[in-house]
Amino acid sequence: MIEGIPEDLATSMSATFQHIGLIQAKEDRLAEARWDALRQVLHRIGAEYRAGAITYTQLCGVLTAVRATKQQGAMRLWDDIVGVPWQRLAQYGKRLPNGPEGSWVGDYPIPADAPMPIYGVPVVYVLFDEANAPCYVGSTDKLSPRLTAHAKNGKHFVRWQAHLCDDRDHAYRLEDRLLRQHKPYLNRKASR
Repeated sequence: MIEGIPEDLATSMSATFQHIGLIQAKEDRLAEARWDALRQVLHRIGAEYRAGAITYTQLCGVLTAVRATKQQGAMRLWDDIVGVPWQRLAQYGKRLPNGPEGSWVGDYPIPADAPMPIYGVPVVYVLFDEANAPCYVGSTDKLSPRLTAHAKNGKHFVRWQAHLCDDRDHAYRLEDRLLRQHKPYLNRKASR
């Protein structure tokens, strides 16, 4: 008991502090249960991603859901368990495809906040002139610098579309198909 406090108040305070202690113990158990649940789901997500059952784009959606839990330390746990750095994935998530069939589309010059493939992602791209006619087809894994180089080299285009490719071989096959399909007038050869 605290000296000088009436007995009925001291008894009430003691009961209240016991109650607070019980609530704290429950909160601690719930917090541990929350961490266990998060660990379990992250292990499952990582395994499904490594097995190819979840795409990189779908992983972005999962990351958004995990971040929405606002659980302190969840992103460190994500990196350790899932194995795909959350910061890179979050950057990719801001640049998700915005066009038909998982492609990116945009105007040129490219606005600063425009969705587009991140550096290192292989794509086949089609450039369009003011009449919306395909004028050039190419492939790259660095789209923004490539478009800038085309503009500096005198290719006049106002819009572009980029198609995601699994790897360089896939890009070459898609580029060849689009060259034959569109017959763009700025390409030197019709196909590979």
